[in-house]
Amino acid sequence: MGKVLLSLPAYSLEPLAQQLGWSREQVEAAFIFFLCVHDVGKFARAFQGLAPGLSPALVAADPRKSYHFRHDTLGWGLWRDYLAPALAQDTDGLFSEPADEFWEEWARASMGHHGRPPLDAHPANLQPLRIEPSFCAEDIAAARSYTRQVMSHWFPRDLPAPNRKQAKILRHHSWRLAGLSVLADWLGSSQRDFAYETRPGIDLLEYWQSAQAKAEKAVARAGLAHASVRPHESPFALFDYLREPTPLQALASELPLAASPQLFLLEDVTGAGKTEAALILAYRLMQAGLAHGLYLGLPTMATANQMYQRLATVYRAMYAVDARPSLILAHGARQLVDEFRQGIVRDDNPGGDEDYAVNEPSAGSQCMAWLADNAKKALLAQVGVGTLDQALLGVLPTRHQSLRLLGLAGKVLIADEVHAYDPYMKTLLKGLLHAHARQGGSAILLSATLPGRMREELSLAFQGGLRAPAESRETSPSMQYPLVTHVHQQVTHLPCATRDSVRRRVQVRWQDNEAAVLDLIRTEAARGRCVCWIRNTVDDARRAYGALETAPEIQGLTLFHSRYAMGDRLDIEDGVLRRFGKLSSAAQRAGQVLVATQVVEQSLDLDFDVLVTDLAPMDLLIQRAGRLHRHVRDAQGNPSESPGREAPCLWVLAPPAEASPAEDWYAALLPGASVVYGDVACLWLTRMALHEAGEIVSPGDGEEIGGVRQLVEAVYGEAARAIPDALQRASQKHLGEAMAEISHGNFNLLKFDRGYASDSSDAWHDGTRIPTRLGDETRTLYLAMAQADHLLPWGQAEAFPWEYAAVRVYAAQVSGLAPEWSARFDSALRALRTRYRLLDDEEVLVVPLILNEQGRNMAMLRDGKGRILTAWYDPISGLFLEKGQDAR
Repeated sequence: MGKVLLSLPAYSLEPLAQQLGWSREQVEAAFIFFLCVHDVGKFARAFQGLAPGLSPALVAADPRKSYHFRHDTLGWGLWRDYLAPALAQDTDGLFSEPADEFWEEWARASMGHHGRPPLDAHPANLQPLRIEPSFCAEDIAAARSYTRQVMSHWFPRDLPAPNRKQAKILRHHSWRLAGLSVLADWLGSSQRDFAYETRPGIDLLEYWQSAQAKAEKAVARAGLAHASVRPHESPFALFDYLREPTPLQALASELPLAASPQLFLLEDVTGAGKTEAALILAYRLMQAGLAHGLYLGLPTMATANQMYQRLATVYRAMYAVDARPSLILAHGARQLVDEFRQGIVRDDNPGGDEDYAVNEPSAGSQCMAWLADNAKKALLAQVGVGTLDQALLGVLPTRHQSLRLLGLAGKVLIADEVHAYDPYMKTLLKGLLHAHARQGGSAILLSATLPGRMREELSLAFQGGLRAPAESRETSPSMQYPLVTHVHQQVTHLPCATRDSVRRRVQVRWQDNEAAVLDLIRTEAARGRCVCWIRNTVDDARRAYGALETAPEIQGLTLFHSRYAMGDRLDIEDGVLRRFGKLSSAAQRAGQVLVATQVVEQSLDLDFDVLVTDLAPMDLLIQRAGRLHRHVRDAQGNPSESPGREAPCLWVLAPPAEASPAEDWYAALLPGASVVYGDVACLWLTRMALHEAGEIVSPGDGEEIGGVRQLVEAVYGEAARAIPDALQRASQKHLGEAMAEISHGNFNLLKFDRGYASDSSDAWHDGTRIPTRLGDETRTLYLAMAQADHLLPWGQAEAFPWEYAAVRVYAAQVSGLAPEWSARFDSALRALRTRYRLLDDEEVLVVPLILNEQGRNMAMLRDGKGRILTAWYDPISGLFLEKGQDAR
């Protein structure tokens, strides 16, 4: 399997061969040799004792031998203590010091094929790892004999002894070798393609020959066969709807490419065609032989779903007519997206094998889980769309991160809305850019509101991965906008025009109390306009919805936030897109009101006549304003070629603009939102800048007041005004929290310079869960309706019923069921765990709902401090948690 994988351009080891000064054949032979010995830990009598009595041809179990370490770690210890010294005696220095360091790097990468590096020491007491308690003497002798036999067949000939410089080179490439080892192990462990061979004394070379043809079929069936890029095609041919490219798209189609890995940062207003421009650049990089695919990472699952639908009509045009590239959607709820499910090519004869033990899954079991789990496979597909988190997992100490990193290699990484991430995720993104550049990958980042300081940090991270000389790195960010920044060994800033249809001025007007906003919404709805109020918290959105619920002027009222069961959320999202999307008609829009949270501020293609928003940081306000008059419509609201609506106006609920505000300036008006957006100084700077500008000018020319660049830099730039004394304490507190997040991110990032080894992170083996997002740790609740003595999934969807019944909450809000509820539904919950594998997990919380006397769905829960909560749920308002005792 490994040899077949190496024959594919995506998995070639040619760069390693060039840096080592070896031939490619020698490098491939070394890789194959270490694949042959990757499972030598299974020679341990303790491992054989996990499944005794399988065959009389196998050695008998020995109860004296303990299985305290997995077979991957046992194999590594066996190599280090017994196999390598034996080979050193056999080969006259090829495996002796200092060459042993080189081969240890390779052995660790190969033997860490279950998703993380093997242990070097006991995790509990840090004592040196000893394998003798798991092996009999004859086990070690048999492993030596086997290793010598495969070495005689596959180890590269005429190799000089590697030196320490070459060991350092191999350390850099060890992450790729580890990913390839995982992939080869998974694919090669399918019982469909490679049935267990039980003939005694089978000739290894004979088996090798028969396995090659099987491996080629297995690789093709897994969707990993090479897909040739379509050459000499205009990049505009990707889009059948693109009649006239925007200036940004035109620039993307003609700017000179570097001959090495490169980063593009595309900054332009909403509606300027950034996504198409990014795909044009990605296609050109693929045509130039600098990439063979792409992964597009979005901030949320909802935005990823929409991008998947857009890319589905485009991606095949990037490849040759006879190619069969895969398009994968990658996030935790991808199976609930109909278009993705319907596009899966099924294989109804999996042929998996059984697990060895609870904590020792067989490779076949993992293989089959992987083939069905597109979140892990996504980065291996030629084209992937999903959340950015899926790529960030490649630079964190998480299981199978090497597989994700391998999948990204040779692909163009495209990240949208890069301004939207907190300091922790930005730190991880910089780590990802550094690692991606280091393994030869290119990247494209998109934003409408990227602060210059952040652009510089992202550029420096990428150039750090390229090992670019310090004098070539960016030190003076450009203030021009729109702007394309091209980063490789040098940095080039390319100013760009924007198309006339997205040039606009949005007047900004203010309200300082909720009652006035409610009156405004009722008035505008009575005029037949569609209105959206974006609130900063779910609780505030619910209150506003309740205040508008009986308003006769409103023809239709919708509440939309993040705290719904997935099935209900998808239904609401579909309805919102129908009523307020690009193709919506005047009849669908008239008098409709949407009260929403941040779920509508990123990438959902929505268009409102009137938009109200709570005060938020500047970049988010500009982003929200992009949902106002997003498409051209006539006076009635129908799609049109010429605009007929009144000039756009953004209404902002905010405290007054005061030069010397009180400490509770923001919290007095929006107490809940002050927790979500704790940087009150940022909010004050936003309020003052917009108060002075009076409008948002997109894109804004030069130093024009109200221009997008000027507004963003007025808040985030070096020249931002001084913070008032009353806000200093909160500002310093937020700064300290941001620095802590950055420090946390840097601590969590893998230390790639140490190679694929357990000391590349302290978290590999301590059971710590490393998140891609900090501070908003969530927990999934599965809502169930109590029916007599059993539980049914909320909504009772025909396919994936429990996934559709899932709702996410902050982990600190809910720790479990109330004791009364646990006792009441104990037998029904145990029956569910027995029946549904998804629910058979300690981290999974099924929430049984009952109808109380008022006909409301409720349950009793505990929060993180053990206090009793009442949970209410309905498909209109979503999940609501109320502190206090039983409210039946």
